Amino acid sequence: MELCVLLFSGAVADVVGAKLVWVTGSFLYVGFTVAVGLSRTEVEIILFRTLLGIAVSMCLPTAVSLVTNTFPKGNWRNVAFATIGMGQPPGFSVGLLLGEIFTDTIGWRWSFFVSAIIKSVIALAAIWSLPSVYRESEKKWTRRLAEDIDWIGALALTAALGILLYVLATATSSYHRLGEPQNIVLLVASVILLGVFLLYMEYQRIQSLSALQSSLRFLPHIIMGVFVNIGTGFLISRVKMRTLAVTSGLVALISGRLMATIDTHQSYWLAAFWAMLLSPVSCDVFFIVANLAVSDAYPADVQSLAGGVLNEVGQFGNTVGLAVTAAIAASVTEHSKRTDSKDALMQGYRASFWAIFTATAAVVGTTFVGLKKGGFVGKKDE
Repeated sequence: MELCVLLFSGAVADVVGAKLVWVTGSFLYVGFTVAVGLSRTEVEIILFRTLLGIAVSMCLPTAVSLVTNTFPKGNWRNVAFATIGMGQPPGFSVGLLLGEIFTDTIGWRWSFFVSAIIKSVIALAAIWSLPSVYRESEKKWTRRLAEDIDWIGALALTAALGILLYVLATATSSYHRLGEPQNIVLLVASVILLGVFLLYMEYQRIQSLSALQSSLRFLPHIIMGVFVNIGTGFLISRVKMRTLAVTSGLVALISGRLMATIDTHQSYWLAAFWAMLLSPVSCDVFFIVANLAVSDAYPADVQSLAGGVLNEVGQFGNTVGLAVTAAIAASVTEHSKRTDSKDALMQGYRASFWAIFTATAAVVGTTFVGLKKGGFVGKKDE
């Protein structure tokens, strides 16, 4: 759901103000997070988790607008985007670690309650600390909402992505197959809606480890993520973006290759450690480069929409990539001739890592060609 409403949130934020949308989304996040923690049935969890995704989608694109409208081009804006990227690896890993600890001790519900408490403090502080990003217009905001937002295109894209993600999710389940009639119908509907959107826009323009041990193995990911974001923030205005992107992509290839050929019986330090250490390099570099490039390309009055577009692409890639790799792993495991269940599972994982390696190689090649004329981003205007 988060993926489907990012463009809506970004477009609305450019009309009513990025701060208002961010703060509103933050408090909705608190409410729906508590609701998930209090849920008693699977249906309630799914419903409130869906609404929670909408709240998150209100915060992601507005962050881009808040940064670009607060910091001028140059080192401070670079540092701001690097800080946003730097917070993601520790946030993910610490959240994973605490979630596992709560699950093993006081219960999984406290994972959501603690998250709500932290977000409440941040949201309250944001009311006074965040700058007001709002551009005056001769039109009233109600008229701008009605006239300045492409509701038809947004609705078509939202419906198409929602249906597509549902089909991909069900196709990865052991109880469903992509070839089932209802999935075929939904997939065709999704493709048609995507076509409608494009035409309309053209017209318009495994190791049996404990939870704690598993979480601790993510520490190299956190540490490297922090250093990569700091380093990229320093280098972004000094090194061409193609050089940064291609180099980081080659590093990601090493990580993928290590995971695809890993021996589960060998020491963690021989391969898994290095794979975890190198894994965040590419995505963190791309995150900063993409944010700066997109914010430079869009006018100042549609920066929230720019953030929505960027996050839409990122979330779509994450969702589709996760679904595809999960389907590959599940299929290979199911058809494996290994008698041991762990060996069969690992065989599926290796196949998914090889798929990731291949996709990363394609990204490196595309980046090398596509950014051939790309220069520097993040430089201060002369």
